[in-house]
Amino acid sequence: MLLVEDEDPLREILREFFENRGYEVIAVRSGEEALEVISNKKFQIGLFDLKLPGMDGIELARRARENDPDMLVLIMTGYPSEESVRKAAESGVYDYIIKPFRLEELEKIIEQVTKEWRMSRENRRLRKKLADLEGGMW
Repeated sequence: MLLVEDEDPLREILREFFENRGYEVIAVRSGEEALEVISNKKFQIGLFDLKLPGMDGIELARRARENDPDMLVLIMTGYPSEESVRKAAESGVYDYIIKPFRLEELEKIIEQVTKEWRMSRENRRLRKKLADLEGGMW
């Protein structure tokens, strides 16, 4: 999981919470740092704050998904608006989480996202296998 949160206490709480549940978490404080990390590593899940210094979480989501279309991105915000929800959806954001939230609720969302990521990946693998088999039959 790539966690991008500029508030140090919340970033550390989330990092520790998910690491204690077996997730590998890379935690950074800005979109620019996140893009550096993404250029060298793939992630199943991106958990991005909406309001970040410099690039916001929606722009980061767009750029992250350009780099890795398989990454499922969730946006966290304490400042929800219809416009940011719309922009998040247009940028391919999987879910929009409003702060404050309970860690257990976020954990359930992350578990669901992880299951869907695995199913999507397996679906693509099976489609490719089927296409290879169909191509070899003729």
